[in-house]
Amino acid sequence: MKKLLFASDYQEGAHPKIIQRLAETNLMQSFGYGMDEICESARERIRAACGCREAEVHFLVGGTQTNATVIDALLQSYEGVIAPDSGHVSLHEAGAIEAGGHKVLTIPHEFGKIGAKAVEEYCKEYEQDLNHEHMVKPGMVYISQPTEYGTIYSLKELEALSRVCRENNLPLYVDGARLAYA
Repeated sequence: MKKLLFASDYQEGAHPKIIQRLAETNLMQSFGYGMDEICESARERIRAACGCREAEVHFLVGGTQTNATVIDALLQSYEGVIAPDSGHVSLHEAGAIEAGGHKVLTIPHEFGKIGAKAVEEYCKEYEQDLNHEHMVKPGMVYISQPTEYGTIYSLKELEALSRVCRENNLPLYVDGARLAYA
């Protein structure tokens, strides 16, 4: 059996059915990425899956651009993103996130996963620091599913993280770059 690498989705080839579909649509003329009938079909499926017919769905060309765009949109200029120190935005995309003016606030991980307790403690330490108004404020939490180690957050772990994020008014952002592995 071939070993899967979870560091980046660019390290694996495409499934034969994807290659087949690309070949089938290769000569199809369209108005460009995001404006074609395939993207419109995907938009409708996403809206239906989310149960939100009025949702705006936009496609970006890659994971780094997507993460940088979402993180920049969700954070205020004085906020940073809490992430595992092994996380994609911490190691491979930190320059893109920080070029947008947001610090990546790393915390220790266990096989790529961060726990609700660690996030809660980070937020508590920030609030209790007498100089916190001079520090980068935690503004969101980033995780990968699966992680760069190939581990998967359980529903219980996600619910605990979500609870802590809600209690601290922090959006929980799940990077699904390796979602096909999950």
